[in-house]
Amino acid sequence: MRQFKFGSALLMSMVLVGCSGGGSDVPSKPQFTSQVSFGDSLSDVGSYQVGLAAALGGGQFTINAASSVKAFTPTNWTEMTSLKLGLGMPCAAQTGLNNNSGAAPGTPAGTVVPVVNTTTCTNYAQGGARVTIPFGVGHPLVTAGGFALTVPVVTQIANHLGSHGGSFTGTELVTVMAGANDVFIQAGSVGVAYPAASAVAAVQTAATELATQINTNIIGTGGATHVVVINVPDIAGTPQVTTIVDPVVRAQTAGLIDLLVTTYNATLKAAVPDSAKVLNIDAYTASKDEVANPGKYLLTNVAVTACDLAAPSNPLASSLACNAGNLKAGVLSTDHYLFADNVHPTPYGHLLFATYVLQGMTNKGWY
Repeated sequence: MRQFKFGSALLMSMVLVGCSGGGSDVPSKPQFTSQVSFGDSLSDVGSYQVGLAAALGGGQFTINAASSVKAFTPTNWTEMTSLKLGLGMPCAAQTGLNNNSGAAPGTPAGTVVPVVNTTTCTNYAQGGARVTIPFGVGHPLVTAGGFALTVPVVTQIANHLGSHGGSFTGTELVTVMAGANDVFIQAGSVGVAYPAASAVAAVQTAATELATQINTNIIGTGGATHVVVINVPDIAGTPQVTTIVDPVVRAQTAGLIDLLVTTYNATLKAAVPDSAKVLNIDAYTASKDEVANPGKYLLTNVAVTACDLAAPSNPLASSLACNAGNLKAGVLSTDHYLFADNVHPTPYGHLLFATYVLQGMTNKGWY
């Protein structure tokens, strides 16, 4: 797999957009001492990089780097921003796997791994996590055969505060990106007994709950002074939706998901607007434009997945087990695919996203 480097002309040119010249009236840039991240699979740097997932050469929801180079090869946007800020490679605050069946006969080997908390690691994001509900995508009580922990964002924040004296120091860069799994679960629940209006109300509630966490437990009593809030990307434009064969079902699914995403995003932005302490990043608009105008971003494919998601090449059918050894036939290491699996970006997709975050920070004077 090609190792993407920050020296690329694309990254540097986009990061520098909006930079202003120096001067005595320009506030000095903050000197961050750490990066603290909360969220789901899009920010997860290895919560499940143990047991079966690690044995399959995976652990992150993207095209995973080989274990021999993982320590210095960023493949997730939070790793990329942390390295650019001089803070080193971030690590997962909690690791483990739990298929909820213990050592029962037939339990897949490597899907029960004791939970380990590492207080020196400050990336709490976990694949499948929701905002407040503990049973997310991939959790054994939600997904058949699942083994994900899916600790919700509300608990992720509480865990950080609990192990760091009850507050932030004000010198951290805090990133928050969540809500996609709430959208997926609500969309999948819509039917005769559960109308779309109920799903819309549920994602509004989730967004409001996340806003309360940010405004109160992160900024208010928490004391954080630099918080990057990222909205939910254009999920309706991912292969999970666009490859639905039936055109009627595809259109209906895309419409419902887009309604839920835009509702969630609007609710969150209204409750957590940009301020001296908050920088909002519009991942929805950015990801939508990537699919509509791939050439603008040097993307070579925005329609299908780069990873082979079929067994035996990929027994998890997910980018969690994707690496250079199980890409689709014909996919080259130099190709700039946007999607690793049906919903998660490749390292190049993460590079694009890191660029948006760093550009936003540059424009705000944070970078």
